[in-house]
Amino acid sequence: MYRYRNISLLLLVVLCAAVGCGSGRLPTAPVEGKVLYQGKPLQFGNVMLQPDSGPMARGTIQSDGSFRLSTYGSGDGAVIGTHRVRVACFENQSPNAPPANPTRELSVGKSLIPRKYLYLDTSGLRVEVESKNEPFVFELAD
Repeated sequence: MYRYRNISLLLLVVLCAAVGCGSGRLPTAPVEGKVLYQGKPLQFGNVMLQPDSGPMARGTIQSDGSFRLSTYGSGDGAVIGTHRVRVACFENQSPNAPPANPTRELSVGKSLIPRKYLYLDTSGLRVEVESKNEPFVFELAD
C-alpha cells in the first residue's frame, strides 16, 4: 500500500509539472512581427502588448524591423486575448548612440516616431493574440 501511495504522489508531481499546476500564469502564444515607419522597417526600439487582463509582453525591435515578444520567459510570446499596443523608438536606443555618461542623469532622448505610439491609449494599435498567429505588422505613420 505504501509503495502505491509513493507512485501516486510521483505521478501527481509529474502531472502538475507538465500542466503548470499552481503557476498562476495565463496561457501564452508565440508572437512575432515587424514594425514599419513611413513604409520602412524601424531599425530599433521596443514593442509592448498589454492584454485586457494579465502581464505585458515586450520585445526589442531588430535592425530589419522584426521583433519577438516575451511575457514570462524569453520568446514565450503574449497572453492569449485582446491587446493594446505601444511602440517606442528613442535616440538613445540606437545601436549607434554614444554610451551613456554615468555621471549624468539618464535620458532616452528624443522620440524618433510620433509620440502617440508611446502610449497604449493613443497608439490606435490593437491586436488579437490567438493560440497560433501570423506575424503582426505594425505600420506607423505621422
